[in-house]
Amino acid sequence: MTLISQPGSDYQITQITQITLDAGHTRDIIHLLLDVHAVLDQLYLDGTQPKITGPAEEFLRHTGSRYTLPTLIGALDDVINQLTWTMRGAVSSISPPRSKPDPGAVSF
Repeated sequence: MTLISQPGSDYQITQITQITLDAGHTRDIIHLLLDVHAVLDQLYLDGTQPKITGPAEEFLRHTGSRYTLPTLIGALDDVINQLTWTMRGAVSSISPPRSKPDPGAVSF
């Protein structure tokens, strides 16, 4: 996993026992993250264009981020995968609503 852990954050995260997201919002978040991932991945281009990637790397350093452009792309990939698998698991256990039989319908 490429997510960078924060010292002391284990205690804080244990305080949150459940996070509930609407399936539509989750899908939108996944699409947003996919778009950000695509932009960063295209920007990075395996480091072949330092005139483009240099400012992004400098910005990350200036903000004190522990991420480099490649590790940020990898972390986004991890988050997207985790959300996608979680959503698939949650949605697969939901049965579609059953419609009530029409009392006037004729059955054969």
